[in-house]
Amino acid sequence: MAKCTNKTFLMCDGTKLLDITEYPDLGGTKEKIDVTTLSDTKKRTINGIEDVNDLEFKAWYEKTDYEKLLALQEADSLNTYQLWFGENGEDGIWEWQGKMAVYPNSGQSNNAREMTFSITDEGEEAMHYVGD
Repeated sequence: MAKCTNKTFLMCDGTKLLDITEYPDLGGTKEKIDVTTLSDTKKRTINGIEDVNDLEFKAWYEKTDYEKLLALQEADSLNTYQLWFGENGEDGIWEWQGKMAVYPNSGQSNNAREMTFSITDEGEEAMHYVGD
């Protein structure tokens, strides 16, 4: 049965980082490697490395949350992040290591302030599903 996206949590080094409003795809398409030979009559490919871009999230701009993310950005260190589906990750947990980048989004009349932040996926182990 389908589940709603509410009760989704972004964690950093074991603690909740902040409330998010949007999270990215948690994977990507594998690059195709051409292994066609001159005697083949049709193209043959095998799966290569998964192409995962930086993971981009959105959140409502709150000064304290922004400053928390900015401090992670300025530290320029690898942190361990997890995205939990469900209050305790009971619907799945994805984990990766990366570095933070954050910026406030543009605004317009009568809208809530928003910010976007991205986290690279550059640890020794790529983003992976750890279950619950």
